[in-house]
Amino acid sequence: MDRVAWTQAFSGAFDEFGAKVESGAETLIDPYAAESPAEFFAVMSEAFFEVPHTLRREYPEVYRQLAEFYRQDPAARMGEEAGCA
Repeated sequence: MDRVAWTQAFSGAFDEFGAKVESGAETLIDPYAAESPAEFFAVMSEAFFEVPHTLRREYPEVYRQLAEFYRQDPAARMGEEAGCA
């Protein structure tokens, strides 16, 4: 895996997600992910398997990195979600 791509995807998404939670905006992913980078990874991993279409739509670069990391694509396996391409 490419360490730079991983770091860029996760750092940017963590900062964006944290700002969203801090502003009080509603999130489709558990806001506990904003607690720390480790929790962000854990919550995003859970979302990858449980709500892959949501994760792919909200954080496509994180989804791509997790698909490479876990060597699977749960969104494809579950079929395309209505309205998502």
